Amino acid sequence: MEAQATPEVKTTKEQWIQYLALVFSAFIAVEAMAFQSPAIPVISTYFEVPSHLAALIVLSFYIMSATLYPITGRFADKYGRKKVLLVGMAIFAISEFAAAVSPTFTFLIVARIFQGVGVACIFPIVIAFIGVIFHEGARGMASGIFNSVQAIGAMLGAGLAGFLINIYGWPVIYWVSGGLATIGFFVILFFVKESKGVVSGKLDYFGTMLLFIIAASVLSISTLVGQFGIASPYTIGTIVTAVLAIAIMWFYGNRIANPIIEISILKQKVFALIVLIYLIYTAAMQLLLYSMSFFLALRPDGNVAESGLFFMFNSGAAAIGGIIIGRLSDKVNNKKLLIGTYILPLTAVLLLSRIHAYTETTYILSLAAFFGIGAATAILIKYALQNIPPIKYGSGSGLLAIVRDFGAPLGSTTGIVLFSQFNAKAKTSSIVQQATDAGVSPGLMADVQQAAATNGATISDALSAELISLGIQFEDLLKTALGDGSTSAIQNLSLTVAGFFVVIMILVLLIPQKQKEKAPVIVAPFEESLSEKLETTTN
Repeated sequence: MEAQATPEVKTTKEQWIQYLALVFSAFIAVEAMAFQSPAIPVISTYFEVPSHLAALIVLSFYIMSATLYPITGRFADKYGRKKVLLVGMAIFAISEFAAAVSPTFTFLIVARIFQGVGVACIFPIVIAFIGVIFHEGARGMASGIFNSVQAIGAMLGAGLAGFLINIYGWPVIYWVSGGLATIGFFVILFFVKESKGVVSGKLDYFGTMLLFIIAASVLSISTLVGQFGIASPYTIGTIVTAVLAIAIMWFYGNRIANPIIEISILKQKVFALIVLIYLIYTAAMQLLLYSMSFFLALRPDGNVAESGLFFMFNSGAAAIGGIIIGRLSDKVNNKKLLIGTYILPLTAVLLLSRIHAYTETTYILSLAAFFGIGAATAILIKYALQNIPPIKYGSGSGLLAIVRDFGAPLGSTTGIVLFSQFNAKAKTSSIVQQATDAGVSPGLMADVQQAAATNGATISDALSAELISLGIQFEDLLKTALGDGSTSAIQNLSLTVAGFFVVIMILVLLIPQKQKEKAPVIVAPFEESLSEKLETTTN
């Protein structure tokens, strides 16, 4: 789309104070979400759960947030955005403290569910306020700030998490997040003004149930594949359930006045393309980040602090890129800018597909920054807001938020499951090959595979005697195999992510160069905030 000139309208100091308070709440939520990435391998070890089931830490959070985004967006439009935001901050703080004292894995998952509820009351509201506070010509910059604050939150969260966990253990991340959420509650209470949209009709309860089924089934597929296999009746049944629920949601949503998901917005070509691009980009990014988390933590001599540094460098670069790209989106052709921006992460993942278990950490961190600098979320938000009616900013931004929270767990859980499978296969193959080359009897290869599956915890007496007679220690075989397994896993997953970015580039090319001009958006006078103007017109 060509950049369009808009009248110069000054944003007041009062509006900027409101916006900074709002992005602080988003910062807190993102920081808490980023804490999870380096922590998952440690938490799974602490509670003795397999890596693919550790994905429940992510799934439990995102299933709730993804389901509730459209609901909280509508509640915010109807009852007040500030009210819903305060409720969300309170729930989030309490559930973070609860997670910190989790006695069991199940208790932690329940706490994560409530964290998802809290975050669902935060993100769509902050995005909606961008449309409320800023005129169209300033939304690119505002979206860039929002994106950069998220990136800074992710950078600090991931970077600090690795070091804090090494010193204090995994519960510390929840204590810190709970404390910050408490501060955020009072910041919102004192500095943000109330704002409402327009909502008619009753809440779509049937649509809400369908949305929950879709979220639970779609987001569980990767974990089910890892646990039972793709051909399992559980996996197949879940896939069928997801497809049927999506079809019913579309059919049903087109036939009622106030669906839980605004299907009418999805019928706009540009918005639908942006939603699809956002979904794929988020999934690809999370797939890479969580894969790298396990790669850096599990490779020989690796540790969780390196995983945190990877997230920190990636998010730090995204913070810089978000500001630059957000500013440029107000001045240059957005379609061309999207293409140029996505070339950066595509190049980065192609380079990552060439690394191995012993690649220098500094080189990997430089690629993390190169990947992060190509953060184009600001452009996507601007495109989306241009195609959402102002009175439905809450519902529309809720839909955009749900896309992100479908993409994030899809990518992260798929990354965890695929890394586990690629790693296990290559690790076992490496140990078997080493054992064969060392002269271990072919009849003991089943014992070798069993020992590989348990990382040496279970070694048969016959295999132990054979290794001793050959002067071999299984630990030496395992160390080499761990390097081979992690190398194979990260190279395959990097190429997978590269494929996602190729698809994204194709979708960007389908965005129309120009859109028909819309009726001018009513902008508040200098002395009156836009949020107050909307409140006046809706009362």
